[in-house]
Amino acid sequence: MRYLYYTIQTLRRGRSSTFIKLVSLTLGLLVGVLLFAQIAYELSFDRFYEEPETLVTLRMRDVKQGVPEEEYNYGTYQPAAADLWEAMPDLIESASLSSNFWQPTLYLEDKKLESFSVLFADTLYFQTTGLPILQGNPRDLALKGNAFISQSKARELFGDENPIGRELSVEKQFNVTIRGIYADVPRNSIMPHDMVLSQAFMDWGFGKGTWGTNNIYSVLFRLKHPEDVERMNERVQKAVEQYTDTHLGEDVVTEYSVLPLYRVYRSLPDTTRRLVILAVLGFSIFFVSAMNYVLSAVATMSRRAKAVGVHKCNGASGGQILGMCLWETGCLLLVAVACAGLLMAMFSDPLEDLLGSRLADLFTIRTLYVPLGLVAVLFVVTGFLPGRLYARIPVTQVFRRYTDGKRSWKRGLLFVQFVGVAFISGLLLTTVWQYHDLMSRSVGFRSEGLAVGLLSGSLDRTEGVADAIRRESYVEAVAVSGNNLLAHYSTNRLTDNQGNFICPLHFMVIDKDFPQVTGLKLLEGSWPRHRGEALVGKTTVETMKWGDTAIGRQLPIIPGWAGLEEPPVIVGVVDDVRNMGFFMEQTCTSFILGDRLRCFNVRLKAPVDENLKKLNAFTAETYPNLGLEFTTYQEIRRQQNESVSHFRNMVWVTTLCIVLMVLMGLIGYVSDETERRSKEIAIRKVNGAMARDILRLFSADILRVAAPAIVIGLFVSWYVSGQWMQQFADSALLSPGRFVGVGVALLVLIVCIVVLKAWRIAGENPVESIKTE
Repeated sequence: MRYLYYTIQTLRRGRSSTFIKLVSLTLGLLVGVLLFAQIAYELSFDRFYEEPETLVTLRMRDVKQGVPEEEYNYGTYQPAAADLWEAMPDLIESASLSSNFWQPTLYLEDKKLESFSVLFADTLYFQTTGLPILQGNPRDLALKGNAFISQSKARELFGDENPIGRELSVEKQFNVTIRGIYADVPRNSIMPHDMVLSQAFMDWGFGKGTWGTNNIYSVLFRLKHPEDVERMNERVQKAVEQYTDTHLGEDVVTEYSVLPLYRVYRSLPDTTRRLVILAVLGFSIFFVSAMNYVLSAVATMSRRAKAVGVHKCNGASGGQILGMCLWETGCLLLVAVACAGLLMAMFSDPLEDLLGSRLADLFTIRTLYVPLGLVAVLFVVTGFLPGRLYARIPVTQVFRRYTDGKRSWKRGLLFVQFVGVAFISGLLLTTVWQYHDLMSRSVGFRSEGLAVGLLSGSLDRTEGVADAIRRESYVEAVAVSGNNLLAHYSTNRLTDNQGNFICPLHFMVIDKDFPQVTGLKLLEGSWPRHRGEALVGKTTVETMKWGDTAIGRQLPIIPGWAGLEEPPVIVGVVDDVRNMGFFMEQTCTSFILGDRLRCFNVRLKAPVDENLKKLNAFTAETYPNLGLEFTTYQEIRRQQNESVSHFRNMVWVTTLCIVLMVLMGLIGYVSDETERRSKEIAIRKVNGAMARDILRLFSADILRVAAPAIVIGLFVSWYVSGQWMQQFADSALLSPGRFVGVGVALLVLIVCIVVLKAWRIAGENPVESIKTE
């Protein structure tokens, strides 16, 4: 109790220092714990499955002239599950076929179900994955009209009622009957789902896939032993070759392998890059928080030295002084933990939006080691480091003024903080600029004011619906296509004259008004006017090396896939459309005049947001059974770049916290320096120094620490920013001049803080400082 009493008295006497320490610890814990919890959460992707080491997924990649592609494709072919199980029964216990390629809209009694993930799977999915079935027989998934629902969604939709036998509408086109309930799938999965529909739906919607066509399926195998993963990889290539030719021409071969499902997410290059940067951010704010605490403790050492001397005169040992410091740190940490928890509870919704994860998922019994470990590390660093310094203060300090000041310690800690704030500021500059660039860069058509909606039900109503929408006063024009422009189109392989695979061609069927309504830019030729005529992107022309002879060529695709009898003929070349966004290289694209159209592209008059509401109200009232709902292409772009937005916001929050902590540490440092050097400043003024000379003295002292620290921090920021930018296919890192500008701005801010804080002592009458001597 004696230690607690001394601790409370010390904290009360040093209120300003206590406040700085508490704010530093709270912000460091809040943001640091969230970031490291997010990392632990993402590293545990798909670990919840029973015996995750034996649950593997099939993957493939092309090897061109002996050089494999960097990334794997985890979408494979429908027959692979049954054929490879048949070829390797000694290794494979069970195999399953699933797909989340299509995410249909579901309705319950005309109410659209929001945030509802769907997985299409066969009857062996639950047996293969080991997900517990709470009610029902998985064999019911053999029929197209049956579905299984997760436990939480069943409770959300039906309350305490039994959902078995209840019906949901799929796209308002057909109904499915709930035949079973299964345990919830955590969100940290590459295949999250709230409902499992029969795989027969995929066959109905996309055709029964074969080897070499429709690689939209995830093939899962449950192996008998963990060591069978390596054995299967040794045999899988030859097993595939029993059923299909893996050679795509003379120079390209498709390579197959398997990987445990829990390792898929972390093996993706973008995931690894992102987690490393999150770790750097978490470490930065955590380290700055700890150093700010230590700086505040060291800065008050000259004022607390006499109290330490008194304790030692009364028999206190160095270990007891250390214990008092640990008590002080422990009490502040407990308060900081409580404050951080309160902030999480108060701002849970914005924090979840910031992270893209639920706090309940981040903090579970399994991940409790993250916050506990961080608190323990923070306690050791902030308790023992200043505690050892205080324990070494000699007993003689009770008789004389403590003048050492630990200037090297304080400058070193301040240097580290300046490095941190420069690093995070440079990273913030990159993320803010990149998100702005992604949202403002041309996508190959005029997306502003253009809304898009997908028709459900019979395609026979397409023309009538388009005419009705076109007659509305707030609509400028309407065109119809097979899909929206910023989606994954139908694909076909482009090959050279020797049959070697070059790249996939993304093609879409359109009507004749589509190019003008959407604002495609014609580079060569003319717009299509007859069925079977096509436009191609300029990248397609460059990839196929057609030169100036693209017009009049036949597009080398399977005509039946576009609903044609003959291969389409190219009549024009247009600017490339970034249908896959800016995370992937520009794809080869083509737009073919034809039928089988279900996607409405509506050019709205201003004001767009108000007219979009009118459009959705009109379609809901006029066509209640079509499930036709419009959104803007700008909103689709925001959704595509949501991960960048989340990361930018995380950097924003981390930057604000670090800047606040560093400024508080700087203010404390300057306050301590002005108090410690008050007599020196008075003597300088007596000898003729002006206020500006005193301010210049302090500014130069700080700049000698800040300038090299900011250079180092910005260099590290420039390097890390370059690593982050690698996820974008054709984006360039900001010029070094922008980083230099950030450094200059930080130096100006630092000098302003120093001048404002030192202004009083610089203008004070020197007699006030030396009259006590």
